[in-house]
Amino acid sequence: MHRLRALLGFAALLSPALPAQAGPRVPSVASYRIEAAWDGEQKTLSGRETVTFVNRTSRSLPDALLHLYLNGFRNTRSTLSPGIPQPEGSSDFGFCELKRVALPDGTDLTRRISFAPPAGGNPDDRTLARIPLPRPVEPGETLVLEIDFESHLPRGTLRTGWKDDFVFAGQWYPKLAKATDAGWRGRPFHPSTEFFADFGDYDVTLLLPGEVKGRVAVTGRVVAETDEAAERVRVRARAEDVHDFAFAFSPRFEVKKETVAPKGLPKVDVFLFLQPDHRRSRERYFRAAREGLALYGAWLTPYPWPTLTIVDPPAGSGAEAMEYPTLITGATTWLSPSSEGEPGGLVLHELAHQWFQGAVATDEVSEAHLDEGLTSFLSARAAMRIYGAPSPVVEAFGVPIPLRSLKRPLPEGESQDALDQAAFSRSDPTLRETWRSLDDAAVRTNAYSRTALLLESVARTTGEQPLMAALKEYARRFAFRHPTTSDFLDVLGEVAGPEARDLVERGWASAGAVDYAVTSATTRRSAPPAGWVGDGPHRVYRAPAPPGPGYESTVVVQRLGEIAWPVEVEMRFEGGRKVTRRWDGRAEWRRWRITGPRLLSVVVDPRHTCLLDVNRLNDGLRTAPEPTAARAWAHRLRFLTQNLLELFALLAALPGAAL
Repeated sequence: MHRLRALLGFAALLSPALPAQAGPRVPSVASYRIEAAWDGEQKTLSGRETVTFVNRTSRSLPDALLHLYLNGFRNTRSTLSPGIPQPEGSSDFGFCELKRVALPDGTDLTRRISFAPPAGGNPDDRTLARIPLPRPVEPGETLVLEIDFESHLPRGTLRTGWKDDFVFAGQWYPKLAKATDAGWRGRPFHPSTEFFADFGDYDVTLLLPGEVKGRVAVTGRVVAETDEAAERVRVRARAEDVHDFAFAFSPRFEVKKETVAPKGLPKVDVFLFLQPDHRRSRERYFRAAREGLALYGAWLTPYPWPTLTIVDPPAGSGAEAMEYPTLITGATTWLSPSSEGEPGGLVLHELAHQWFQGAVATDEVSEAHLDEGLTSFLSARAAMRIYGAPSPVVEAFGVPIPLRSLKRPLPEGESQDALDQAAFSRSDPTLRETWRSLDDAAVRTNAYSRTALLLESVARTTGEQPLMAALKEYARRFAFRHPTTSDFLDVLGEVAGPEARDLVERGWASAGAVDYAVTSATTRRSAPPAGWVGDGPHRVYRAPAPPGPGYESTVVVQRLGEIAWPVEVEMRFEGGRKVTRRWDGRAEWRRWRITGPRLLSVVVDPRHTCLLDVNRLNDGLRTAPEPTAARAWAHRLRFLTQNLLELFALLAALPGAAL
């Protein structure tokens, strides 16, 4: 009888729902009401959440699937573990524990929880919890879950955690997986992958130390702060039409606000939570926000929320350079020179995520290139527009020194060959699901640099305006709709044309490289034909004659990479003549024979339209040696040697010197 009453109560909850209270952009699917208290000694958030889910798919859902992302930091057996720094103590670990899961009528589902991984998955992973339901959630019905949980934040790493009195809570609460027509789409927390979730509204109340009152950064906006006993403060925040909620607090934050009103676009309240030792970067943060909101609003769609929050974390907190809906984190130091363009360039990158991940919301676990790649492409263009071309090289005594070598070392495992990693991974095509990639380097290559360089190459090859128009239409058409790679390619082909689509699809479908080389460039005096010339009665013998004034030139260009790309081949001749031939680049090689002035040099892709070419050193040949470069380096080395010898002579002349 008790089971019957429970099932009847659950059936009432699953009755066809009225249309959800849609926000200004999207009907809510997964909404959260959360109350949590922070324990500064234990570094835990103990809380309760009510999850309201509306099944807007065409599929019946017999269970609920919850992400417990913090369990990626639970132990060294988690799927995430190889992608994070090796923990040293209990403070470096984290977890999210489900204390109780129930229906509003009291039906307890806690004992039903299982952590069975997908087929072939890691049996020790605890980042996905499956909860069988008394009755399936049918299309159009509503499910409400009441969840008690405890989350322990690790020492700051990989988008979440704490450092001293700074706390950044990312992926800190039990979170429903994405519901699709194929069922729940959820994967264990993999290294180098991020997140995928449904849109909804968040109402979050946090009990925090009283010293952080007025210094709490949140997704959405803080709507109330109330002093509580024991020197604590109750902070309530709300956010609409978002697929995640993060927050940060620190008693050291200096909070600044600026209302940005780009011409013809909605006003946005920009909040900056700044470290006191980073004050010199305050205007840089705001400038990037002001100009980024204007540029992206023109290039894509107006920024879709009324607030933007920028968190400036302390160095080494693990919270640097991350994006959540309406909330991004920067990264800077008190020594950061303004000429470097940071943290502005980083802010522009994280801000672009507000469109391609915050609003468009693609599956970052499987198709990270749709977020990171498009974001990298547009933010690089925005940085060029705002800050101009970077200056990656300085000269000392005539010797070029790359600035990259003066910065921090690359992360462990990242290739030092920037050209190689910028162009191809060899292990995985971009279209392979991101979480299936060989390693972190392959993910970074395909999702970030390869896609950004691919799009820029398409812009230079088929036209900038059509590509930008396609990106704008993609952002407009699929805002709040979770599009796929096929959706993007369809818009690209429709707006920018079939060639643009073909080039992008070709670049994503292969793990190989683009590489064109001029392998032969010869020229010689042309001479009249010698030997027997003509046919039949007209055949005559002609003796060899001296060469004439003209030249016969032969050029061979080869495709050494796996990916074909249309390229131009530029041939320069004596007297200033220039001949350009366009080649579709599909064959293994192409030969040209030209008569006329003496051939001087040949260059493939002289305008650098294809940025994916991995070896620019083989892009050109001269028909005769050119000593200018060698002489220039010889002069530089001679100058440097002379200065060193003079320095030794001065040291030797010092009193008491013994050399």
